[in-house]
Amino acid sequence: GSIDVTGRGYLGGSRGGNDTIGQTLDNQQGSTSFSGGSYGGLGGFTGSGVPNLVYGSQENPVDLGSGGGAGSYGRTGGDGGGRIRILAENIDLAGVIGANGGNGQDYSAGSGSGGSILIYTSLFSGTGSISANGGASQVGGGGGRVAVYYNALTLPQANITSSGGAGTSVSGSDCPIYLEEQ
Repeated sequence: GSIDVTGRGYLGGSRGGNDTIGQTLDNQQGSTSFSGGSYGGLGGFTGSGVPNLVYGSQENPVDLGSGGGAGSYGRTGGDGGGRIRILAENIDLAGVIGANGGNGQDYSAGSGSGGSILIYTSLFSGTGSISANGGASQVGGGGGRVAVYYNALTLPQANITSSGGAGTSVSGSDCPIYLEEQ
């Protein structure tokens, strides 16, 4: 199974009635054309692009990811990742929990940043994956934010990521994962 809110955050540029600028925190204007959205990690940028500033809490990630700016020829920016909050006694993850940013279109449109994942559990086991990665197209979005509070963690830590999107022109920046044993 999966819980997937990829691209369910703030809108990218030239989407849903937006101009070329992607939306960010509180639906404000954020990343300009030719730049990826930022949340925990900074979005990539080319040419005159300016990504929005990083925001939010590493220990209590609850925000949506930012949309990337539009590209040339009206190409749309990718939407930011959504948010997930899980409170469970025990989790045995065999599937995917994802709040990744959406991909921008071609011609240097920015991809969306990853969103937020916040998990509170006693025992966290399994072989599945958790990701709040930035979108990856030509211009990568910044990594989202992930925080996990647990009593025992046997899920491999390498299976938890909030990486910047690996763009073919420029990548977004990673954001560290926050893990805390209770």
